[in-house]
Amino acid sequence: MNERQMRDWMKENLGRLKTLRDEIRVDIHLAGMEARDKWKELEPVVRDAEKLAEEVTDVSQRAMEELVEKFRGFRESVRQHRPGGQA
Repeated sequence: MNERQMRDWMKENLGRLKTLRDEIRVDIHLAGMEARDKWKELEPVVRDAEKLAEEVTDVSQRAMEELVEKFRGFRESVRQHRPGGQA
């Protein structure tokens, strides 16, 4: 993957991460206190991801992949444990 492709990939995944963040914010309103506390720890990670998106390295690519997966996992956990079950 060349530098331009890597930058495009990072921006695309940053977009995914921001979408997940927005979906989680909605789900958090329906979730319990434990989920809210965990979210307070996790949400600031998006700022870190914005910095990663500016870097074009294998390390930043792996870190971005891990962040997106972490957010997906958290979103699914919140959805499973909120009143009414999954969305």
